[in-house]
Amino acid sequence: MDYDLTRLGWREFEHASQALAKCVLGPGVSVFGDGKDGGREATFTGQVPYPNGQQPWDGYGVIQAKFRQRSQGVSSGTEWLERQVEAEFKAWLHPDSKRGQMPQYLIFTTNVPLSPVPGTGGIARVDRLISSYANNPKLDLKGWAVWHGDEICRFLDIHDGVRRAFAHFITPGDVLSRLLTTVSDADAETAELIRAHAGRELLADQWVRLGQAGAKTDDQKTRLGPVAVDLRATFEKRDTQPRIERAPIYKEGPNSYATRAASYILERGDTVLRPSLYTSAEVRNVVLIGGPGQGKSTLGQLICQAYRVALLDEEGEHLLTTEARTVLHALRRNFADIGLQPPQGRRWPIRIALNQYANAILGGEDISLLRFIAARVGHRSSVPVTSIHIKRWLRTWPCLLVLDGLDEVVSREMREEVMVRISEFLLETRQIDADLLVIATTRPQGYKGEFHSGDYETLTLAPMPDSDALHYAERLAAARHRDDPEMCDTVLERIRTAISEEGTTRLMRSPLQVTIMSLLVERRARLPQNRYELFDAYYDTIYAREVDKPGVTGQLLADNRLHIDWLHQHVGLLLQTRAAQSRELDAVIEDGELREHIRQRLYEETEECEEAEVLAGSLLEAATDRLVLLVAPNAGYIGFEVRSLQEYMASRALISGPEAEIIPRLESIAASSSWRNTWMLAAAGIFTHRPHLRSDLITALRSLDSRDAVTMLLVPGAQLALDLLDDDFTRHHPRFHNLLVDYAATLVGRPPRIDILQRTAHSLVSAAQRHEQARIRIEHAIRDALSARDARLLTALGVLSLLARATGPENSTARRLLATATRTLRAEERSAAAVLSSQYLSGMIPDLHFPGSDVVKESNLAHYLKDHLPAGDAAELHALRRFLHALERHPVQQVQVEDIIIPVVEPSIPLDSEDALAATGDAKSIEACINVINAQQITSWQITMTFTQLLDMLAYPSLLPPDDLNVTGIS
Repeated sequence: MDYDLTRLGWREFEHASQALAKCVLGPGVSVFGDGKDGGREATFTGQVPYPNGQQPWDGYGVIQAKFRQRSQGVSSGTEWLERQVEAEFKAWLHPDSKRGQMPQYLIFTTNVPLSPVPGTGGIARVDRLISSYANNPKLDLKGWAVWHGDEICRFLDIHDGVRRAFAHFITPGDVLSRLLTTVSDADAETAELIRAHAGRELLADQWVRLGQAGAKTDDQKTRLGPVAVDLRATFEKRDTQPRIERAPIYKEGPNSYATRAASYILERGDTVLRPSLYTSAEVRNVVLIGGPGQGKSTLGQLICQAYRVALLDEEGEHLLTTEARTVLHALRRNFADIGLQPPQGRRWPIRIALNQYANAILGGEDISLLRFIAARVGHRSSVPVTSIHIKRWLRTWPCLLVLDGLDEVVSREMREEVMVRISEFLLETRQIDADLLVIATTRPQGYKGEFHSGDYETLTLAPMPDSDALHYAERLAAARHRDDPEMCDTVLERIRTAISEEGTTRLMRSPLQVTIMSLLVERRARLPQNRYELFDAYYDTIYAREVDKPGVTGQLLADNRLHIDWLHQHVGLLLQTRAAQSRELDAVIEDGELREHIRQRLYEETEECEEAEVLAGSLLEAATDRLVLLVAPNAGYIGFEVRSLQEYMASRALISGPEAEIIPRLESIAASSSWRNTWMLAAAGIFTHRPHLRSDLITALRSLDSRDAVTMLLVPGAQLALDLLDDDFTRHHPRFHNLLVDYAATLVGRPPRIDILQRTAHSLVSAAQRHEQARIRIEHAIRDALSARDARLLTALGVLSLLARATGPENSTARRLLATATRTLRAEERSAAAVLSSQYLSGMIPDLHFPGSDVVKESNLAHYLKDHLPAGDAAELHALRRFLHALERHPVQQVQVEDIIIPVVEPSIPLDSEDALAATGDAKSIEACINVINAQQITSWQITMTFTQLLDMLAYPSLLPPDDLNVTGIS
């Protein structure tokens, strides 16, 4: 069989050559990983059964792979290979060559086919070229071979394991139809089930979740392809960087890089990931982190569609419906328009919503992830799909698994249960040598590193720069107004104006925000100035549009605006509360329950039971069928299609009712990460609609951080002040801006937490650039922290080092303060700061050299906890003892830096065991962590930071709002 070797790419062709060399020459072949190979992909020493057992080679041999991206005919391929071969010999023979030992035997592998014509063909020409060098006295070449394209194909025919491993690259044409001829133990039934599933999902995933809100017919919805964009994401520098050929990589900062997320992930998938063949030190999977509306779920949808397009190849299109073929062709054009290259490795994609999986577990089903995947694949299938089918397919064919929305599994216990079952599934797939790429998505709020850094690389979606926002707006306008070029031009003109203005450009930093802004500029002259106003204007716009339409429903909406507003706010608050309290994992409410809530409200006003019953049904139908912020994702259930809109409606509810209740209510939820985005929207709502409560809101942040010992250490109020500064809705209110700066700047006077330190520096730079008074206040806070002579000094140094790198007049002051501070450091302060600078800030603190350190002692985190255990009987301390046991497995190295001993802690936090989980919410464990934090000196700042992170995790249940979160007139 002839295989399509060009799809492999140079990296996988090298890997295939290495695998074939082991099969043909024997297990004694040593292979080399990606990177500089010194002119060799693999080597052998000693006897190998080649070219046959009767005439074996015996000595030192080298295998070299030569991959040509696209073959342009046999003749040109021969000339190209001759140049490659000649270059290799010249490199070996160069007087300054550092390649080491000369090979006695040499094999060149290439995807280029060579002509077998005697004397003049490609095989003969390359053989003569090698022979001419073999006679060179500096070489001791005893034997050689060229495994060209045709011979590679014959080797693949023979060696089933290699053919199976690379089948998704090399199988020509319709891969699913030719599967049986490529992989010996594949079965036709499973292949047809997979084809049917890929075709169904191709059609189901063709729509974006937020298109023309309020539209219900297919021709009015927005398709994914025409509006698709490849979003920008950042990742941190690693010891081993991925070898990227097609995805762009940009230097983002001293320790980070930026790329295009979809291209990056698709290229990651163009690698054979079978455990038996994957020897790279690179992590294989990706966790994609993005805030509300940043497009992480849509990006997963886009990547799945790209793989379906690649899998359902042209030659197999006759097996698809006309509709599916139309979608397939359109997506190919759409991807080409945005420069998204199709994957070379044709993986089968499956996308799982983790909240749905958690609901299945919560509902009492003892269901493994493998069985849940089988159920999802079998949905709407005419043939039952079992876990045996899926396991067989995983063994046979490479797959992509998208685990979408860990953040929507709010319950800590349920999240851990889901993660345990994911781990069990991954272990099971490794045992069958599955080629599996996993992409997980989550919000940053509440994410505690559940996807382990050793297995997952973190990609963080970045705010859209102006150019990306405009590019997306142009694609969206072209898709929505393809039949109305005048409206398209009007929308884009207004969008360009919005991007150019400071007040609105900040509200176009995510795809959801650009989508909403695009809808608004169709009807509105005044544009919103903060996120609350953005959603407010969106809701008003679609409401007015539906009211303006003739008919009974439009009149119904016009007459019942207060009831419709109440309905959305009630559902938003109810679902948000249930999710935060872990009573319900899915953001839906039963249709009957919601009807009853509406009926009760209407009955209180009309006192006519029958009238209330009829009107309740009419209002619910109008809300779901016309406004469609609320939808019915499953029969009998109602929920918000877009989670950010649920949070917006919940925020409206939170700032409703008697004014005396609003600030205490917001204070009660402020410390909970589950409520963070809703709280931020509510704060913006206060600044928009209740200006007289602004001072009380900022005062509440300080009150929150003095509530108890936990909040005094975690300071959630100061972190919220930082978030409020980032949202920038106080820019026209200097007094409140400065009040926020005052409190956010107190984070400089806290012991170092690396994630907060970098965020603090970024926010304070922006604040200082807007107001001179803010700059003075920030400088004053930094000077206070520098004089502390404890761990607060390190935070100030870190913030200053980041401020000194910023552009603008602030950096000169920061550099001067930083230089003065480093000159006056004491010995222990200098050593502690040197570790901070080298490990976390890429050496940005000047004059602090960290040439290395000697490990003088090894201990663990439990060592620090043992001296601070609170009193209590055995029952009270049971969870703490288990927590202590978990910490024993987390090492701490005592390193000597310029004669000072500094504890250095591994970055990952050990809360992935039953012993650690047992301490979540345990008062004694929390008390012990507080004791450890308060006892540390400046040299043990990493211990302080680590136990503060542990406290954040353990105290999560105590930070949740009370169960009786009620809003008069709403809940």
